[in-house]
Amino acid sequence: MFSRLIVLSGLIATAYAARPLPDVPIPTPDGRQIDLKQYRGKVVTLALISTQCEECIGLMGLLSTLQKQYGPRGMQAVVAAINDDARTEIGPLAQRYRPGYPVGFLDRDAAMKIAALAPGTRPVVPILMFIDRKGVVRFQYFGNDQPMKDGEKFIRTIMTGLINEDPNKPARTITQQAPVPH
Repeated sequence: MFSRLIVLSGLIATAYAARPLPDVPIPTPDGRQIDLKQYRGKVVTLALISTQCEECIGLMGLLSTLQKQYGPRGMQAVVAAINDDARTEIGPLAQRYRPGYPVGFLDRDAAMKIAALAPGTRPVVPILMFIDRKGVVRFQYFGNDQPMKDGEKFIRTIMTGLINEDPNKPARTITQQAPVPH
């Protein structure tokens, strides 16, 4: 699955129209499911992570801080682990860090579907998706994308923009960098 994180030297920049978030339930360690549709009306920041990635665990901490700050303004953070051992590792990780937002896991097929990735793509985690109040994926970034190197500032800028956006405006085209499939 995604247990080996490979930094790819070649990137393809692709532009696509904003897209509806696929209906993919996210199982949780306690046997429930996170249904992202329940957050319609909120700006959702969905992070797909590996439980074995230091940057991903750091992102979980940052999202906890941002959830406290932006939650009252209409933001909801959600994290889903996507590595091979995610099912057994996400529970202890959540207990250790107590993130303050829902966490779960996805298998390979569900992760590829929710991130709209082509078969054979090997993404670099974390994958950060910003979903507007209508359930439309507006921005998606991979761990090796340049904006991700700006960390907190970049995330705050997008969150604030989506929170302050007029919900009656149509979603605009977004740009994403996707790893080259091999």
